[in-house]
Amino acid sequence: MQDDIIAALTQEVKEEVVENYFHERRLIEEQISYVNELAEQTAELERKCARRFGRMYNSLIEPEFADEFRQRVGLKDAPFGERLDKDYSDRKHLGQVKVRGFTQRAKFKRLLLESYRGLYMWTSQYKEAYEDLQGECKAVNRNLKKFESDYDLLTLLNFLKDMDVELVEKKHCLGENFTPKEMASIESSLSFKPIRIERFKLDPPPNLPKPNTVQRELNSLADCVCGQCSARVKALVK
Repeated sequence: MQDDIIAALTQEVKEEVVENYFHERRLIEEQISYVNELAEQTAELERKCARRFGRMYNSLIEPEFADEFRQRVGLKDAPFGERLDKDYSDRKHLGQVKVRGFTQRAKFKRLLLESYRGLYMWTSQYKEAYEDLQGECKAVNRNLKKFESDYDLLTLLNFLKDMDVELVEKKHCLGENFTPKEMASIESSLSFKPIRIERFKLDPPPNLPKPNTVQRELNSLADCVCGQCSARVKALVK
């Protein structure tokens, strides 16, 4: 009688361990799925941001003026280097920036400022999404670490391999009558890998100054462009 009670209690404990394990595992899987969705949204913002950089460079006409622009807004390197080349052809989908002014020079200054405002807005949105994604990756990794601490998978497999759990989950996650080598393989396949933002191959967002703080610099740059490329500037602002 006492043996039956002990056996029943042991079985109950094992079932609770299994139930808790699969519950926590599903929560982790849902969190990872959410991070992947967030990464896709962030990647879309990155593409939009890169296209705005492309439009800004297009408005500046010559590569030397694009280099000058980056210096004036405090960028050491060209953001989205390779990605910008890929998104170059997509600039036509951004629409034309319509500006007004009494002179060609005034229109061009307005064009640069409005282009920069759009660039700043999308860069800010991308930066916010990128930082949110970083935070979610860190949160998932903390949960992964706690999960691994709470459930020593190899010990759990050994503990549960003879237990009568639901057949589908047992075959899928625990295996039956497995050898030590097979058990190690199962442990490896069931282990979660830490999620680092680098896996999503996103460029870090650039830090841009607010439009009102660089308006003078942009106006000065516009004067330089107008002075050397007046005919092409006219085509941009007509």
